[in-house]
Amino acid sequence: MAKEKGLALVKYLSFYPEYREDGEKTAPLETGRFKHFRAVSKSKNSPILIANLLFMITLIPLIAIFVVINALGGIENIAYNMNGITDTPFIMSNVGFGMSNYTQTTLAIRLDMLKVYYLIFAAVGVGTFIMSIGLSGMVPLCMKFIIGDKCICKKDNYGNDVPRACKEFFIGLKRCIKEMLFVGGIFLVIFAGFGNIFVYFVSQYWMGTANAGHWVMVIITGIIALLCFMFLLHLIPSIALYDMPFKDKLKNSLILTFQFFLQNLVVVIVFSIPFVLATTLNTFISAAIFALLLVFGSKYYCLTMCNFEQYISEKLIQPVYEMRARPRKGKKK
Repeated sequence: MAKEKGLALVKYLSFYPEYREDGEKTAPLETGRFKHFRAVSKSKNSPILIANLLFMITLIPLIAIFVVINALGGIENIAYNMNGITDTPFIMSNVGFGMSNYTQTTLAIRLDMLKVYYLIFAAVGVGTFIMSIGLSGMVPLCMKFIIGDKCICKKDNYGNDVPRACKEFFIGLKRCIKEMLFVGGIFLVIFAGFGNIFVYFVSQYWMGTANAGHWVMVIITGIIALLCFMFLLHLIPSIALYDMPFKDKLKNSLILTFQFFLQNLVVVIVFSIPFVLATTLNTFISAAIFALLLVFGSKYYCLTMCNFEQYISEKLIQPVYEMRARPRKGKKK
């Protein structure tokens, strides 16, 4: 009874076959998921990194944001230039919203800093929307490697079949871009919308005008943002994995957001750690972390999401789909 109660949401899932170009059925894994992840990560490292070069093109707007910030001397210099202030000591630490120990800080200057963050979060939102175009090529490639689907290959010098990552990237982009742009829209709302709600709350808190309504607003916004990331954790790979209408992918992703809440929370926290470290540590370490994310980030994030979603498919979606697809004998259910 407890088990049935715990899986109460599962009955509302839509059950469809996995998308495979070779028309085959994905065989259940004989090894564990972590071993499978390591094996795919090692054996398909080269084609994934080649595809990552194409993915990085869609990261140019995001990269440009941080390059421009550093080129203009950081958040403080930008705020001073926007307000025509010259020869003013720095009062911010340039990390998050932290303040330095300089004694002549004023509320007006601090609020001017927040104006820059409004622009930055809006720009990051647009940048992540453009990034979703790259995801539409990167995720299907990683999903093919996870489920063992066929790829367009060429022979290397030793006669081995090597996936043509660039062709596969554009094949996936053509198939998934429309649905992945919906993902980009959610990213845009999270960063440009929710991010600026947080900045607005900080401004009210600094002015001493934050009331209960502001606290409720920022708490609810944080919860919704967390649920959105959990939702995307399933929606992004399911766009590439399933042969089903998009509305059913949305519904399934929403159900799995709550059905696997604790697992989703762990994955989101793990995904967040590199970005938290990069924004809180010193400049050299932050630069090193961002460099690693640019080179290997899309590989590990996409492979992890695809591996997690295919695990759910193998254990839950496909068994029920196959059971329902079998012809029934007589009138027996």
